[in-house]
Amino acid sequence: MEMDTTEELNNNQRVAIIDCGTNTFNLLVKEKVEGKWKTLFKTKLPVKLGAGGFSENLLMPNRMARGLDALYSYKNVIDSLEVKDVRVFATSAVREASNGNEFVARVKKHLNFDMEVISGDREAELIFEGVVQTTGELKEDYLIMDIGGGSTEFIFVRDQKPLWRKSYLLGVSRLHGMLNPASRINQDDVNRLRTHLNKELQDLISFLKENPVRVLVGSSGSFDTLFDMYQFGVAEGSMDHDKRLNEIPFSSYPSIHQWLVGSTLEERLKHPSIPQMRAEYMPLSTYLVKFILEQSNFNKIFQSEYALKEGVLAHYLS
Repeated sequence: MEMDTTEELNNNQRVAIIDCGTNTFNLLVKEKVEGKWKTLFKTKLPVKLGAGGFSENLLMPNRMARGLDALYSYKNVIDSLEVKDVRVFATSAVREASNGNEFVARVKKHLNFDMEVISGDREAELIFEGVVQTTGELKEDYLIMDIGGGSTEFIFVRDQKPLWRKSYLLGVSRLHGMLNPASRINQDDVNRLRTHLNKELQDLISFLKENPVRVLVGSSGSFDTLFDMYQFGVAEGSMDHDKRLNEIPFSSYPSIHQWLVGSTLEERLKHPSIPQMRAEYMPLSTYLVKFILEQSNFNKIFQSEYALKEGVLAHYLS
């Protein structure tokens, strides 16, 4: 949880953006100070909205209750900060569930939030609009990869314009529910995952063969954790903690990957750089990244601090 206390609460314009993801609900509160948007408050809660219902395309009652609890806590923050402009978005778990509309209606009834359920294509578009704010220093083509709980989005960027984008039902929570991998992922788990990825990502694989790319820019939770794991192995004081685009050296990635796939859930839960809510899924995340790296001549990996909610801010409030 982060709060910017350098600015006193005042009557400047404020907006709250709530990203209701499949695993995590994110809150971002921005304030316009002297013409510039500054972060006033941000936090995230592990809701796991889609857990237990992927195979039936349903939101489970206990998960909906947990989602409402998270939104109640966010409403308390929003009210205390006197924010009037609130934007609430839902992604893969809600849009794929046959009872997703029920959750939207309950959110409206209990919290009076108008929840917008965005399509996979719209999600990819907004992710691009967030990430592109951080990639001005990149002069060559790059592929954005946003690993969520229910879906994973890819956007191919040339000259800072999105030439190709697509959302796939390949979020790590959804994959975990389908594969039910061992605590320490084994070769059978890997083989089943690779078979599934080869089938589902055929058009992306073909596109990358025709459009070779060397730079991968990752956004959202899994890449945040991968970067934190890299930082954990670097001497304190040698990192710039204020950058919005951070490099994970390509030569460092194999050791991070090997540790994750060789670890048990208990070991991951003890790692200081792995949040408890992601410990279960990180081996699948790193194999998903590795699979993408194999599809082209990648030699650079970056982590962007911006993603969907920053794209929402850029699109609606520029």
